[in-house]
Amino acid sequence: MKVSTSELRAFLDVILRNLEERGKGEIELDQDFYWHVPKGAWNDPYSEPKEMTLGQLSDDIAELRKIATGAAGSLGYAAVWLAAILRAVGEKEVP
Repeated sequence: MKVSTSELRAFLDVILRNLEERGKGEIELDQDFYWHVPKGAWNDPYSEPKEMTLGQLSDDIAELRKIATGAAGSLGYAAVWLAAILRAVGEKEVP
């Protein structure tokens, strides 16, 4: 399975435009911490994850802000941080 960066950009654009059209230009995330299933374990449906770590949305946002301003950060892991934030937004926005 393949997905192009232009498709990803289009997906994000549709999602973000929809939020803005519904007056959700800013979203309050009530929970900061979440369970993170490490790489290699989250996509193996045949084995139960042996360990999980804590992730923190405020840290994820801080790292993405560093990248956005060119200050620092790891572009290689940025999609993982963004995914956690998008999940939190999506779960909050679903009634």
